[in-house]
Amino acid sequence: MKIKYSDESAPSCAWVNNSNNRSIASRLATRSSLARFNHVYVEHSSPSCVQVKRCFTHPRSGFTLLEVMVALAIFAVAAIALTKVAMQYTQSTSNAILRTKAQFVAMNEVAMMEINQEWLDGTQSKQITSQGETWQIDKKAQSTISPKIQRIELQVSLFNNEQGKVEAGVTNLVFFNYPAKARTQ
Repeated sequence: MKIKYSDESAPSCAWVNNSNNRSIASRLATRSSLARFNHVYVEHSSPSCVQVKRCFTHPRSGFTLLEVMVALAIFAVAAIALTKVAMQYTQSTSNAILRTKAQFVAMNEVAMMEINQEWLDGTQSKQITSQGETWQIDKKAQSTISPKIQRIELQVSLFNNEQGKVEAGVTNLVFFNYPAKARTQ
């Protein structure tokens, strides 16, 4: 099997030898992107059969519009996915910071109740400003089996000053409180 490379050659097949076909093919090749191809003819044992193969003459001569559009589509999908991941990461980080601040506010409130030796009756709600945010602290006392111990549920919520209402609760804390007389014994 012999391989011949040529820019313009005439194979022995009748459908290609037709001058009408050749002129149409050569006109199309000079006007379109087919001009980048060289014809490669493979001669078999039979001279009447010719196979035409095409290969790039200049493989780095540029990209087609379709290739560019596919590459841009892939880039756009990847950019959207990356943006979503970055937004979720940022939102998750800000939520973790907010929960940590709320936990500190709750632990500070428990410490203040223990220092002041407060005995809570029923429920109590107040707003404080701490760590750059306004918080609403809701406390609810419940009795236990022992009359000298009370169970207190503490909920810390972020308070929106502009709207004047509480946003969703950020953290909950349960602790047990002793009256002042029980602590000294």
